[in-house]
Amino acid sequence: MLKDLIHPTLQSFLPKELVQQPLKEVKANCSDCIMARPHNKKRVHYNPKLKCCTFEPFVPNFSVGYILKNPSLTGISAVQTKIQRREYALPIGMVAPVRFQVEFSKRKVGDFGQKSDWLCPYYDFQEESCGIWPARGSVCTSFYCHSSYGDRGLQFWKNFGDFLHIVEMSLMEEALVELDFSPRQISELLGYMNRTLGTAAEMRSWVIPEAKFKMLWNGYDEDIEGFYLKTLKWVEGLSEAGFYQSIGELGEKALTQALKSLKPLL
Repeated sequence: MLKDLIHPTLQSFLPKELVQQPLKEVKANCSDCIMARPHNKKRVHYNPKLKCCTFEPFVPNFSVGYILKNPSLTGISAVQTKIQRREYALPIGMVAPVRFQVEFSKRKVGDFGQKSDWLCPYYDFQEESCGIWPARGSVCTSFYCHSSYGDRGLQFWKNFGDFLHIVEMSLMEEALVELDFSPRQISELLGYMNRTLGTAAEMRSWVIPEAKFKMLWNGYDEDIEGFYLKTLKWVEGLSEAGFYQSIGELGEKALTQALKSLKPLL
């Protein structure tokens, strides 16, 4: 069911007509990558050990809280290391370093799925699987290189991903407002996402300078893990009405579009 692919904290907010659908994707198989040899004989293919995980996703603050609350997730060590090193662990969540974002934005054909130095930090290389699977972000949840339902299936996953993105961004920002971050502060934090250019300092280092890091954290830098847990607690405490108020009209429109594109697959 789609429910099994959705962040556990969000499942109860979503309509049954979405989460209880028994979609079964068999072409895109994480344990036997269809984009790797010998399945894929095309020039552009993935390394079977890396697959489509040569990407560092955004993990919203409440999802980071979920990871920290569930130590059985192997990706928790990467999260804690990023916090300790000031490696773009921000109040909005875990963001890829600007240096990575810029390099990824300039990727060439054949880079994705092949560059081992781009491997997701939350990837469990020993198990060859995602180390934060239940709490992975919208991009990872909705990415399908192939669909058992053809182009209609790919369209659904795009629409579903658009909806999840709005949800995670809306809840992430609302949680920051509840924890006394101003619109200006939130805007500055969002400036660390989707970067195609970086300053000389950002391109030299994988971490944020200590003084800047402290300023961005707005007084919460002494207990960053506790902050992430607070954002999770806030999301968990939402009513259904509060959830839909948070995602707004834009989120509801995206949900309608996802449901509309789901119907032809059933």
